[in-house]
Amino acid sequence: MLPTEETDLRKVCVNWIIGKEKPDYKCLSAGIHPWFIEGTGKEQLALLEEVAQNPEVRMIGEAGLDKSAAAPWIIQMELLRAQIELAESFQKPLILHCVKAWQELIALHKEYRPESVWIVHGFRGKKELAAQLIRQGFYLSFGERFSAESLCVAWPNRLLVETDESSLPLPAIYRQMALSLQVPIEQFSFQVEQNVRNVRNKNLN
Repeated sequence: MLPTEETDLRKVCVNWIIGKEKPDYKCLSAGIHPWFIEGTGKEQLALLEEVAQNPEVRMIGEAGLDKSAAAPWIIQMELLRAQIELAESFQKPLILHCVKAWQELIALHKEYRPESVWIVHGFRGKKELAAQLIRQGFYLSFGERFSAESLCVAWPNRLLVETDESSLPLPAIYRQMALSLQVPIEQFSFQVEQNVRNVRNKNLN
């Protein structure tokens, strides 16, 4: 069984950066990325609140925190909180971008105790951080440049796959990960598809 676009987080949920032209995809995410905050972000947030009601928008994000971004920290935090609340309100998964702000992100998860699924996009951190996030209930999405040790920590139930920032097709990334985990490609593909279903089902409850 080979993977399909349905199991590619980045293909299924193409990020719509609020304030930019909407891409022509059937299924997408919409969010305010900390790299692209405009001023206070209030206009972007107003638009996001509108488009989040659209059933074609399956996930909220990328949202997040990035200490290397130009946007002031207080604004990043305000906009992330607003997007957390949107994800909760509409019961849609939240895709997260995080750079050098892991403890703050974990603290927010503990504060909100969200019912919606939180997914860390493009995870490349160490196994200790992976374990800490998974204990809190996060899912981790890995791309071509993954940590083998962290992949093992997320396997089997908290692992998602994406093609962001990669020229490799999805089957090639699957094969790399299956080889790293020393499991058959069929087993790996089946498990990732199950994880995607679990994310969807949780947010349909």
